[in-house]
Amino acid sequence: MSKTIICPKCSQVRPPDATNPEWQCPSCGVVYAKANEPSASAAARYTPAPVQVKQAWNWGPLFKIILFVAAGWGVTKYLSQMRGPDAEGNTAMETVDERLQAAAAGAKRADIVLYSAPWCGYCKAAKETFAANDIPFTECDVEGDLHCKDRFDRLHGTGFPLFVVRGKRLHEGLDYNELIAALNEAKSR
Repeated sequence: MSKTIICPKCSQVRPPDATNPEWQCPSCGVVYAKANEPSASAAARYTPAPVQVKQAWNWGPLFKIILFVAAGWGVTKYLSQMRGPDAEGNTAMETVDERLQAAAAGAKRADIVLYSAPWCGYCKAAKETFAANDIPFTECDVEGDLHCKDRFDRLHGTGFPLFVVRGKRLHEGLDYNELIAALNEAKSR
């Protein structure tokens, strides 16, 4: 044997006069070929991970969802226009002003009471809508009139505008649909 062999396990240099086989370390007895092979765990550590290729986004399902929603919306709009007036006689094409005028037909100033404050933008919008549509109403300025403040407090009012339609207190805030419903309900009594 002409080359020098060093044991990978114990780092012992193999002497030329060693009596054990050439493939085995005389000091620790390890087989040189097996000691030089990488272990299974070491091989697993150095195995490259599979490369994942990103695929392009599949727009098909998203397109189908958008198409389905758009078709449903279109069908709903078409059917609401085709079915004509609803149970209250409102057609889909009527505006809030038209419905409000129809509901307030024959109303007196005392039938609609608006509790308001000078700084309230919704109160101002309601007053402008009533004036533009010739709807009679009574305004009660809560901050400028103590009697109005007292009635507002008895109604447990906390916000503006507050409507009372023919004695029925409505929710606080500007909701024309609720106002129209209350006027129609009072008319039918």
